[in-house]
Amino acid sequence: MYMIIVGGGGVGTELARSFSEKDFDIVVIEKNPEQARRLGEIFDVMVIEENGAGAPALERAGVKTADMVIAVTETDEINIIACMIAKRYGVPVTVARVRNADYAFDSAVLTREQLGIDLMISPERSAAYEISRMLHFPEACEVEYFSRGRVMMLSLIAGPETDIVRKPFHKLNLPPGCIIVGINEGQGKFTIPGGEDTIKPGSRIYLLGQSRALKDISRLLLNEHTLINRVTIIGGGKIGFELARLLEESRSPFQVNLVERDGARCERISRELSQTLILQGDGLDLDLFRQEEMEQVDAVVAVSGDDRTNVIAGVLARQAGIKKIICEVADPQFAPVYNALGLNSIINPRLITASQILRFARREDLISLSILNDERAEVLELVLSDSAPVLRKKVAEAGFPRGMLIGALIRGQEVLIPRGQTRLLPGDHLIIFTLPEISGQLERFFAPRGNRTHNSRPRK
Repeated sequence: MYMIIVGGGGVGTELARSFSEKDFDIVVIEKNPEQARRLGEIFDVMVIEENGAGAPALERAGVKTADMVIAVTETDEINIIACMIAKRYGVPVTVARVRNADYAFDSAVLTREQLGIDLMISPERSAAYEISRMLHFPEACEVEYFSRGRVMMLSLIAGPETDIVRKPFHKLNLPPGCIIVGINEGQGKFTIPGGEDTIKPGSRIYLLGQSRALKDISRLLLNEHTLINRVTIIGGGKIGFELARLLEESRSPFQVNLVERDGARCERISRELSQTLILQGDGLDLDLFRQEEMEQVDAVVAVSGDDRTNVIAGVLARQAGIKKIICEVADPQFAPVYNALGLNSIINPRLITASQILRFARREDLISLSILNDERAEVLELVLSDSAPVLRKKVAEAGFPRGMLIGALIRGQEVLIPRGQTRLLPGDHLIIFTLPEISGQLERFFAPRGNRTHNSRPRK
């Protein structure tokens, strides 16, 4: 797969990292000299120091033979123009990061097809959607849906007094229809468990299974259940605004306060939101967290766009005894800081964007892909073709390496947790949990015959 990334900022850097790990051939176009130099030093990619909205830069990058062009600069118009030019050169798939809602939806004047864009992505809007799901499942650190909502994945922190710690896996009494597919013990230790593995207190566990089976999993495993009603959002930027809008439209009766420092921004979003209380103030103001109203808040969401602000707001919320705290990670390097402070529910817009784009970069049989917030595993949903190497084999006979696990199988209307004797049939929807260093072997087991990636990158 040969790909051109226009824009080497935060999202572009994350994409370059993700794609280079999967041995895709990549060219990055970045006009900032310092950023271009840094990308060339960090990753094994060709970097062109030019404006990606120009045809000469795209031609130098090899646009005529590219499989995909991804435009993720900070400027919507540059991203749109880059995709329009790429389509003129016959690029099969184009992706644009578009933050302005006026561009993000088809209008009566120009549709996405007319603009030459196959996928429009707003990292901020996607992040807000992820946070809203986490508020509906407050005990979970992460929530993902597959197969149109029939399969769910949750990550939970195993407390020292819960029923699942220090027991071998084969002795765990899990509800029917679910399975533990991963354990993150911290310090870089992530495992896909076997029968004799145990869960240590404080580890993050990943459960996958039927959505109805996981609805009450926190009550069964953690002996607790939290209801979220009152939510305070710190930061009135794009994520904060989109989240407040989603919560207003939710069927659940959320009461939302939004704290924003900038007065002009407060006025703008107050005109757009009808049920959210807009408060002009500093999210790091200690008096804010000492107010009686804050003591009654069920959840605080820190999405200021600045990691230092989000960390401090999260710590203040913990000291105030608030039950659910969700923080945005603007820079992935700050993720260990959040974890060290016990702020386990984090959201990373860059990883969400990479997940969505990777789905387009993979084979046609791939339905969805999610990268976990700690970047230590991926979850894929794909359809088993009638020429895949593992077709009609039993799971135990497939020869999957350690680090790759079929967590769930959807056959027709039935959701199954596959066992060793489960036979894989054409048309099965497979939910696969895999470590990044193993994901490159997926084609060996699941790719249709004759469907292989190719390399055509210009040389440095």
